[in-house]
Amino acid sequence: MVEFAWQLINERNLSVLESIAIPARQEERSPLPIEIMQGPLSDFLRAKVAPDATLWKHQSLGLHHLCAGENVVVATGTASGKSLIFQLYALHRILHDREAKALVFYPLKALSADQFERWQRLAVTIGLTEADVVRIDGDMKLPTERTDAIERGRIILMTPDVCQAWLMSHVGSSMIRRFLERLFLLILDEAHVYESVFGSNVAFLLRRLIAARRRVLRGTQRQFQVIAATATIAEPAEHLTRLTGLNYRVIEEKDNGSPQQERVLLHVDGPEYGAAAEGAVKDLIVGILALPGRHRFISFHDSRQGIERIVRALDKPEILPYRSGYEADDRRRIEVALRDGSLSGVVATSALELGIDIADMDIGINVGVPQSRKSFRQRIGRIGRTTPGTFLVLAGPNAFKRFGETFRDYYASSVEPSHLYLGNRYIQFAHARCLLDEMEILDVDKSGPPAGVKWPDGFDEILRFAKPGGGRPRIFDFIAQIGSDNPHLNYPLRQVGEASFELKEGSREIAKRIGTIATNQAIREAYPGAIYLHLGCAYKVLEWYTGSYDRFIRLSVAQNPVITRPILRKTVTVDLSPDGIVEHRIKRCATGLVAEVHLQVNESVEGYTIGNKSFLYRVLRAENPAMSRKQRDFRTTGVLIKIEQPWFAGTDPRNRNIRASVCEGLLGLISRDRSIAPQDVDATSTNIALLTDAGPRRVTDAVVVYDSVYGGLRLTEELFSQFERYIGQLDRAADLAGPDAIVSDEITARLRTWASGLVESDIPTRSEIQVPDGFLQIYKPGSIVSVFLNGVIYEREIIEAIHKDFFGTGYKQLFYRYRNPRSDSVDAFAPHDQIQPTGHNWSWILWNPDTGEYRDLEEEITTRSE
Repeated sequence: MVEFAWQLINERNLSVLESIAIPARQEERSPLPIEIMQGPLSDFLRAKVAPDATLWKHQSLGLHHLCAGENVVVATGTASGKSLIFQLYALHRILHDREAKALVFYPLKALSADQFERWQRLAVTIGLTEADVVRIDGDMKLPTERTDAIERGRIILMTPDVCQAWLMSHVGSSMIRRFLERLFLLILDEAHVYESVFGSNVAFLLRRLIAARRRVLRGTQRQFQVIAATATIAEPAEHLTRLTGLNYRVIEEKDNGSPQQERVLLHVDGPEYGAAAEGAVKDLIVGILALPGRHRFISFHDSRQGIERIVRALDKPEILPYRSGYEADDRRRIEVALRDGSLSGVVATSALELGIDIADMDIGINVGVPQSRKSFRQRIGRIGRTTPGTFLVLAGPNAFKRFGETFRDYYASSVEPSHLYLGNRYIQFAHARCLLDEMEILDVDKSGPPAGVKWPDGFDEILRFAKPGGGRPRIFDFIAQIGSDNPHLNYPLRQVGEASFELKEGSREIAKRIGTIATNQAIREAYPGAIYLHLGCAYKVLEWYTGSYDRFIRLSVAQNPVITRPILRKTVTVDLSPDGIVEHRIKRCATGLVAEVHLQVNESVEGYTIGNKSFLYRVLRAENPAMSRKQRDFRTTGVLIKIEQPWFAGTDPRNRNIRASVCEGLLGLISRDRSIAPQDVDATSTNIALLTDAGPRRVTDAVVVYDSVYGGLRLTEELFSQFERYIGQLDRAADLAGPDAIVSDEITARLRTWASGLVESDIPTRSEIQVPDGFLQIYKPGSIVSVFLNGVIYEREIIEAIHKDFFGTGYKQLFYRYRNPRSDSVDAFAPHDQIQPTGHNWSWILWNPDTGEYRDLEEEITTRSE
């Protein structure tokens, strides 16, 4: 082990539970392709890069395949020189053809900024100018700046987000057409990042980009290739084919000829979450700063507010936090300080785990077990690039054993594939809206998706729904409302179906924007009354504001900040009807079932705590209307496990704890097994209801593991298809962890026995509701439902239904009167089709508007079935 690591361990009295030594490796070189060595780069290569006409083995191999005209994905380890492959090939082709342009996609702004200067230096070295390399991202606000950059640039660095919001929305302009005509190469760096919501969106974006280029060329033959680079992914060729619809040649880790410094990985005993973990990290950093000589570090924590608390506690100007949600100038300031050595270290979320090359960073820290092996490999890759390095995982003795493996197992296991699901109907609808605009601008036949590109199954039907007058189902109304008349801008790539908020400090009239936040993060971090930490500064959350043209969360600097914690509540409604079960995926036994299902999730923040004291919004709003409950509601997919046995079902505290432990164990296993980001999957063992004809019916014998993504990405489907294997992993974890196991061996044995009886099953049928003449099926008065106002969901209580001709059209319409929280004396109204049933406190009832008679729906169904 490197000397400074031993010193840190001894001085801080750390307990090392397990260590892994990654030995140094010698380089292996191979000859460059003749086309490259004898081309316009020959002088540069012989003088600066490869005087012996060789490069590392995988670099030479990649260039050989590219020169043969193939699409290539380079899947070798971190710091293996993947960038040089696509840089040399791009410059080789550009020097051959003075009209050619290359587009380089970097998934993160920080990575794009880091690589921009490298591209520029390389361009100048071979005789181009700095102006030939341009970077276009969200920080370049002026349209004229972007237009000038894409016109003069030969190598264009861009985030996919800007390609979506700006380039594709201007695809009909002469400037963008010229760019597409001259585009010969697309480079996708850090390709494993294109998964989950972001990956699904980018997959459609790339197909639209390729389709637009084909249309602009109108049959003209011009070579087009794609190069992808990734360090941490299984089945890279399959992933890139799903992402782009093209075929690839793979350069694998076995071809890696790069040298490697020695690195040591340590599992250090310590707390994994909460104030104890943050305090332990602070103590470790203090120890690093006290070591002789200068040792630079990066510490990873998956909590956005957690990194802020650690940096605030350290209170040292040479240590800064880094996460998403910062303004461009703030991000750039931190990135520059990292590169020029001004910072001793940084405490970051996953926003800094990709591609930022700091040569002298030799210590890494991770709070808890990284959510995925891919993430772990990336974080390890940030240290020990030019000198030996040490990476510490701060976690309890059974942190790995609780999931059926050791630290060494975790590291040695195969890296997971990137899961890319293109069947999310809401994502498809968003891109169908964008594609229709592009097809109209480019004069493409809109009877179906453009030819020459492989579109995902079902997209042609969604494209029809997205057309004006296409008769879209109601489920797409909210997505259509978000897109409005500017779908390219209003459909961001990193989320689907959710509003985002600006963060503003000051009064409503004079407020300074300091960042942004998504709704799912806001209800956990920036809820009304919260203390929100941002760049080490503490702010009080004053209000959420949603106007017709503005949506922001208003903050003020907190004078005496205290730690607040949200009081969160979630309800899940499962649909077990034929339409609710995904692809007939249901198994039954005599006492329960497992099924992959469609479901509806409502997440809300009900208040917050300070220490042991609770502050509930239902009380606070009487004094301050801004202190109100906030929520998000979404439809998704997940796996329902329903066990109708006395040791599992019911309200007894022991059984509730059993369900909670099974829920926690399965969520942890599926997250690690499939490398799912923490924010993309969730689970619950409480507040679950089955949707019946009369409304939701609560159950106390089930757990649900689901995608926490609007529309679902089928991230949890493997829990259904390999349910017995996951139960087996819980059983192995119980053996390894003993009394610290998440699920005890007694319960895992019962689960195994229960699961052994599961067999494929027919889908349950649901009776068809026949509404009697003169009656309407309505939401029962007193139901708690929701309405969407300016893209935000609000909970309302229905007072009564009203059936009348409101607008003098000659047709009666169904409306509801509901209580207006802003006025005790004035109620509000909403049409039936704008009501959103959420949570469990609603039901249907039959109502005769002429006589005022009500009939219970369940009784009517029972009577008719008899």
